[in-house]
Amino acid sequence: MAGTFLNLNDNDQEEAPEPTIGAGLKQKKKGSRPRADAEAVAAAGRANGFSRSTDTAQPLPTPRRGRPPLNEDMTYWRIYVSSDLRTQLNALRDKEGRRLNDVLADMLDAYQNGNAK
Repeated sequence: MAGTFLNLNDNDQEEAPEPTIGAGLKQKKKGSRPRADAEAVAAAGRANGFSRSTDTAQPLPTPRRGRPPLNEDMTYWRIYVSSDLRTQLNALRDKEGRRLNDVLADMLDAYQNGNAK
């Protein structure tokens, strides 16, 4: 009796087939995508320090000692140094776990004491 009024030829006992909800989605074709290379993704993650491994994590480098005291007057100073000198200073800083400011202050003291002789 769908769509008509007082249609005597309709059989009320038979249900009219109705489309099921979402049937159109099942017929829709999906475009295929290439799968990501798992090894390339893992290599990129390792390069940035990320790993999906469940092994124990590598210990992080210890934080540098010698945060500036609360009332110490610090100044930003931009200087240009060679990349080799910068690498060596940073390696010394990381090896000793000190601030670069403290490393430079000790170097200045050693220089001044050496020239005073």
